[in-house]
Amino acid sequence: MSSEAILISSIFSSLFTSVLLWWWLKDALRGLLGQLCHQGGDTEFWSRYTLLMLVIAPLAVVVMFTPNFPQNVTEAVRHLLLSILLSHFLAFALVGRSLYKAVQRTIPDQKLLVEKPE
Repeated sequence: MSSEAILISSIFSSLFTSVLLWWWLKDALRGLLGQLCHQGGDTEFWSRYTLLMLVIAPLAVVVMFTPNFPQNVTEAVRHLLLSILLSHFLAFALVGRSLYKAVQRTIPDQKLLVEKPE
């Protein structure tokens, strides 16, 4: 398999899986962001930011670690899948960590609102 074919298949596979994962998560993400954000425009911004991170981070990792020498198809596919899975794991870890911190900050604020002493 040529280096150009490996690079093109890496880019396409990364973009395809990123968009597929974002499409699968978009409704749940929008609901979570709607609860965290107090203004409607914030939700749209963070939704787009998350999509951008889910596209850019995996694409950067896959392109950076694409081998520049011809290899057999099995090794190329194995390397491609490993790069895509690792890059998505890292992107989800970063986005998930940010969302987790936001949820943890919001929960104590909501408890204070609910448990007001009279």
